[in-house]
Amino acid sequence: MVVGLVPPEEQEKLYNRLIEYYKKLYPGMVFRREDRKLRKEQLGELYYTYSGEETESTAAEKMKMINTAIGHGYSTPIIVLRKTKDKKDILIDGHRRVRVAWMLGLEWPAILIIPETETTFGIEAMITGKVKDVYSKE
Repeated sequence: MVVGLVPPEEQEKLYNRLIEYYKKLYPGMVFRREDRKLRKEQLGELYYTYSGEETESTAAEKMKMINTAIGHGYSTPIIVLRKTKDKKDILIDGHRRVRVAWMLGLEWPAILIIPETETTFGIEAMITGKVKDVYSKE
């Protein structure tokens, strides 16, 4: 594994931490997991959230590493919060992987977190737009 890339086992740990965090924030809510591959069109429809402070040059460098690693089988899943009633798929983790996969027109594995009860999640305030709209200029 290339240094700086998220290995699948770390992503699994992050998923478990996120579920525990959401259970604390939203007591009594049940979350279901679904693993699937998302096509380019589905990646473009993801609601992109603010990914934190990072210079564009650092992001570009990391995306170049991801692009190279894909040729060697790299495919750590992204994590998506799926709101079924609102029909919103919100990107929680894997921002650079999504950008690379979307730009290359690839399918990408995703771990979907699906709440059984509809609610407004705090992460929704951090949505900057859909991937296809935010990065269509690239």
